[in-house]
Amino acid sequence: MERLVATAFPSQTPPQALTGVPVLEPKGLNNSVYLGLNHLSRQTPWAHGFMHGYALWLGPVLLAIIFVVAYCVAWWQRSSHATTLLALGGIGTVAALGLNQLVGHAAKELRPYVSHPQALVLVAKSNDYAFPSDHSVLAGGLTVSILLALYVGSSLRLHAKGGFGGASVPTRRAVRALRVLAATSLVLGLFLCFARVYVGAHYPGDVVAGYLLGAVTVVAVGLLRPVAFLAVDAVDATVLGNLFRRPPTALSRVRSTNS
Repeated sequence: MERLVATAFPSQTPPQALTGVPVLEPKGLNNSVYLGLNHLSRQTPWAHGFMHGYALWLGPVLLAIIFVVAYCVAWWQRSSHATTLLALGGIGTVAALGLNQLVGHAAKELRPYVSHPQALVLVAKSNDYAFPSDHSVLAGGLTVSILLALYVGSSLRLHAKGGFGGASVPTRRAVRALRVLAATSLVLGLFLCFARVYVGAHYPGDVVAGYLLGAVTVVAVGLLRPVAFLAVDAVDATVLGNLFRRPPTALSRVRSTNS
């Protein structure tokens, strides 16, 4: 009978603690607001379950859904320039999340619960840097993407001459829908920033910096819109054009020809 030999598996060592600065400037404001919201968190245990889920996954999921709905609205209304701007905004948001990692390792700000071990933390404690908040980067990037599409779409409508001014110009219905979606995204995004501090994961400066990083990066990528508009207009009559606007029906082709 074969003898069983116990095999020793290597034990998992805990991750090495990060080194860095306890809190970035403005230190007094960061600490006071963080501790004030942490006190609020202790006084509102009935909200812990919702705030935990919203700060962790629900907030980002809702923002992503709103962004996709905005793209679908512009696509359905055949507003190819609006969908192009939203696509650039998505690219800018991803780029901002990458920049966030570089900024975080350069700033080396420790999580607030490292400096305040007595703080109430409603999410799992992660072994990474706090500044800037990646959740806030996502909120700022996606919200500003919709706002940028709304602003440029409204400007295109103002300068369009006659009718809808072409399929690239957002319709009035699309502009109204984008306004509602932009306002909703703004409220949900700011609430996500609040939630990240409420659950004890970030200082207020972390979420402000993250939101601005996402917003500024999307605006910077949006400067490429003249080139992107030309590229989308060039493929408008091809299959690739269907990615940026709903294909025209036979009736709409007849109307376009008659006009």
